Amino acid sequence: MAIQKSEGILLRRQDLRETSIILTFYTKGFGKIKGIVRGVRGPRAQSGLSAFEIFAHDGLVFYDRKKSEICTISQCDLIDFFGPIRGSLEKLAYAAYIAELLDSVTGLGDVNDGIFDLVLDSLRLMSGDASPKRVARIFEIKLLHLMGLMPTMDFCAGCGNKIEQASRFSLRHGGLICKACMASDAQATAILPGTIRFIEHIRSSSFDRAAMVKVAMPVGKELERLLRRFLDYHIERRLRTLEFIKEIEK
Repeated sequence: MAIQKSEGILLRRQDLRETSIILTFYTKGFGKIKGIVRGVRGPRAQSGLSAFEIFAHDGLVFYDRKKSEICTISQCDLIDFFGPIRGSLEKLAYAAYIAELLDSVTGLGDVNDGIFDLVLDSLRLMSGDASPKRVARIFEIKLLHLMGLMPTMDFCAGCGNKIEQASRFSLRHGGLICKACMASDAQATAILPGTIRFIEHIRSSSFDRAAMVKVAMPVGKELERLLRRFLDYHIERRLRTLEFIKEIEK
């Protein structure tokens, strides 16, 4: 078994037997990994349990096991607990959503350091004064871009021609469709020009520049609805954290 070292953001925790847990991390250099940590539950458990809280940023030492998807994590040291997030119910809900979404759309061993940097930047931004809802929208757009799932916004997703007139957003085609292609998808919906500009700006900007962009309320509401439908279409299951977010925003 090869010993490995990395940093990871904790996405999911599952109790195993009386003293062990299985943790799912998105790591730098190794992508998503799943590992077992022994002796951290029960009366003889070791200290430092905050490292095992969802979306904690940890330093890891683990051993690959070639015949198993589950590695052995021998060391898990807390780097950042993101305390300001945990002190706000709204921020906590959106940070948990980011972790659950990332876990849902990535597979074990799919390495993308851009995604690791994105989730870490998003949690750091949310720890400040930024709106957690806006951080979530930035995260969704940039995650789709990094995974190659970004909806087509500058050319028609139906015929490939450049979008120059009124357009609609089509889940079936995976992006905007031009006036000539609207008949091919009766479910395609109208979209504000401001929403299109916001998506393109966030996609093409660095994270630091994207973090400074403000969004008008009509665009924000449409963006949330559109991205939610697009993500639901691709992941094909409802995320539990979305129900929690709905409850606290009533």
